Amino acid sequence: MGELPAVVLENKFIRITVLAGRGADVIEFLYKPLDIDLVWLSSSGIPSTSVSDDDLTDDEAFLKGYPGGWQSIFPNGGSPSTVKGVKFGQHDEVALLPWRIKVIKDSSDECEVQFDVQTRKIPFKMSKTFLLKKHEQMCQITEVVENRSQDEWQVMWGSHFSFGAPFIETNSQIKLPTGCVVTPHPIAISNSGRRVGSTEVFTWPFGKSEQGTTIDFSKLPVARTKSEMLYVSELNEGWYEINNFEKKIGARVCWDLRIMPHLWFWQEFGESADYPWFGRHYNIGLEPFSSFPTNGLADAISNGSALKFKPKEIKTSKMTYEVITL
Repeated sequence: MGELPAVVLENKFIRITVLAGRGADVIEFLYKPLDIDLVWLSSSGIPSTSVSDDDLTDDEAFLKGYPGGWQSIFPNGGSPSTVKGVKFGQHDEVALLPWRIKVIKDSSDECEVQFDVQTRKIPFKMSKTFLLKKHEQMCQITEVVENRSQDEWQVMWGSHFSFGAPFIETNSQIKLPTGCVVTPHPIAISNSGRRVGSTEVFTWPFGKSEQGTTIDFSKLPVARTKSEMLYVSELNEGWYEINNFEKKIGARVCWDLRIMPHLWFWQEFGESADYPWFGRHYNIGLEPFSSFPTNGLADAISNGSALKFKPKEIKTSKMTYEVITL
């Protein structure tokens, strides 16, 4: 781990490693009975040092040190953006900062660890608590965000879950609540093109290709399929599943729709030959989010999807991540 502190929570079913020194990222979620890690890690590996103050002024600081894994995103989601005179970089800023560690409970029955961070560019505090019980294949995650100012703020708040090998592969399947709708990102996210043929809204999971053929987005495609970015909304329940029937393992994520009514579906299957992926990865992101698109906070404010915090307001988001055996 180099200079970065990390915390491990573990029971007989799962082992979770949290990189406190950068974003309180989850960089391991190992299902021990099958020895399968459900977290995708980038080929660039885990950074050995924290992001410096100079790095925080770099719009691409997130991408340059992106380890994969799972991050909390706040207050800017996606591209660099400027709001109230504050310049935010990519996925700025809590995912780039070191978090403080506090062990709440460490017993034979359960372990509970809290991480917290004070944002530097705007007056907010965020905490993230992981709870792992002895006989459960589930981790409970509670995030609390506090506006520490006397002003109202609009923000983006999301959970950047990414998945890849060895957990997912061709023909792995995604389950979502029935009736949700999908909005494609306005433009292709890769120079090599995109999967959908238009930006028209469609009902999950069936979209259309440029040739007019049906794409079932619930089934993961073969490697070298083009990239895509979709936004799922009108969810009647906050949950999704990713299942690998060949390996007989799945994951179920549940979250609070009141805080995060949207789900971003990022797809990178090794077709993008340009920066920063260079055709090296087969992975997806299924990311509960308060807002969309991935153009940054200013765009979310413009389209009315940004999350509002009143002066001194505190909001709490609860989610669970459960390993399913099939």
